[in-house]
Amino acid sequence: MTETILLGLDGATWEVLDPLAEKGHLPNIRSLASESYTADLKSIYPPTSGPAWVSMATGMNPGKTGVYYFLNRVDPETFDFQPVDRADFEGRSFWDVLNENGKSAGIFNFPVLSPPYEIDGYMISGFGADTDDGFAYPEELEEKLHSLAGGEYQTKIPFSDPKFLDRPHELAETLQTHLDGREAAIKYLLEQRPTDVFCGVVSATDWIQHYYWKYADESHSQYDPTAEEVNQLFYELWERVDELVGTVAEIADRRDARLLLISDHGFGPFEGTFYVNEWLRKEGFYQYTDSSIGTKVVRSLFPHLRRVAEPIVQQVPIFNDVAKSLGKSLKPSPTDRVDQSESAACATNKGFIHLLPESDVERSTVVDRLSSRLEAEGLDYSIYAPEDLYSGKNVHTAPDILFTIEDFEFALQAGSPADGEIFSQEPPSPNRSGGHKRDGILLVSNTEAADEERERASLLSVTPTVLHMNDVAVPEEVDGNVLPVARSSDDDVSYRDYGFHERDVDGGEGEEIREHLQDLGYV
Repeated sequence: MTETILLGLDGATWEVLDPLAEKGHLPNIRSLASESYTADLKSIYPPTSGPAWVSMATGMNPGKTGVYYFLNRVDPETFDFQPVDRADFEGRSFWDVLNENGKSAGIFNFPVLSPPYEIDGYMISGFGADTDDGFAYPEELEEKLHSLAGGEYQTKIPFSDPKFLDRPHELAETLQTHLDGREAAIKYLLEQRPTDVFCGVVSATDWIQHYYWKYADESHSQYDPTAEEVNQLFYELWERVDELVGTVAEIADRRDARLLLISDHGFGPFEGTFYVNEWLRKEGFYQYTDSSIGTKVVRSLFPHLRRVAEPIVQQVPIFNDVAKSLGKSLKPSPTDRVDQSESAACATNKGFIHLLPESDVERSTVVDRLSSRLEAEGLDYSIYAPEDLYSGKNVHTAPDILFTIEDFEFALQAGSPADGEIFSQEPPSPNRSGGHKRDGILLVSNTEAADEERERASLLSVTPTVLHMNDVAVPEEVDGNVLPVARSSDDDVSYRDYGFHERDVDGGEGEEIREHLQDLGYV
């Protein structure tokens, strides 16, 4: 019954997969790639999992979906932000279109899709979902998923937690167990609950690269060639992912289904950090809500408290939750600390700077000062206006200034630095030595292999391609095109005006999602 299987490997890039495959670590992926169409899959800007998966599912850029990051600005007149959930993005997802055309869909572990809603098939929420209750439709699947996961189905492994600081073996063991549960769940769903189209996302590939990049990249400033046993963990974890891919490929072959391997973005090293709100504060554009002497003293002590606490948590991980809670109370999110009456600008992670329209500060003023500072530091950078990157009715909700440094190799952090410096020549934290880049992966099985030089496709083309493969008309509003590998000529693609689409669903639990974001270091 299953015609198409999409397997998402969050953050996967051919720059990692090709060398690992050549060394024999990824026999299944190498075999698939040798007999399939492959391409670099260009992500949205900036390459961030939440909005990228939403754009993939709809085929539309963030200017149409209205999702730019994990946090959405509630009102352009304020600096109030809320976590994004499934009620916040606009446009039809491919599973909505499939259902409207009489085809069923199985959606597994999809980010920014919480809580799930009723569809013809099933829907299992991914990152941000409350796994204690209400993360699967139909609800009966929840007990089964807990069982397949070995007791508790999880949508995140908080690799940024103090308990994993300099404990790569402990994290590797946790990730291996997590991947065991993911493979068991995907196998069960494909074999026992078949649908016309299946889409499952493996998030662990993103976490692996965030944490272990410095252990695998010999050019990274923090690479230690003497730590061979630790460096090997990166390869072992990818070998486990390859086994999962092999299981899915075997089922696809047995069902004569077309398999697509995709990723939402690529990956690369973090070699430095720019603390954007700290720079805005020193330029006079940003002000903390509480600047009292007492508050300043407490926050100034935070780095010292952290240095004392981290070794204790490493030895006694049970204190992890206490340490996290203390850290959040002493150092809350910058978007929670901004004095909206005294600030003209506020930044979230990923190089997003938001301005208040009523402020006397012009966008050009902030851009000019930012350019001058980055040039003074000798850094390569790019600065964009929303209309440079996006199109659609929601462009007005985009950040006012978007920028990147050294082709995404500098982390752009909203939080405050431990030492008060604006720039650091180190990653944002010891647990995040790798960061997102734009080129992900695309592999389409049951097709002729591409030429020796890989093509570059758009993430926005995945949804129209999948719909066309399943003989379903593509919504007229999509930005992506049906890939040539899936069609015989330009004129055989059918488009349709499906009309306005509104999800008759309520949003998820904002605080639950915010906690997930904090656990992974995204806010």
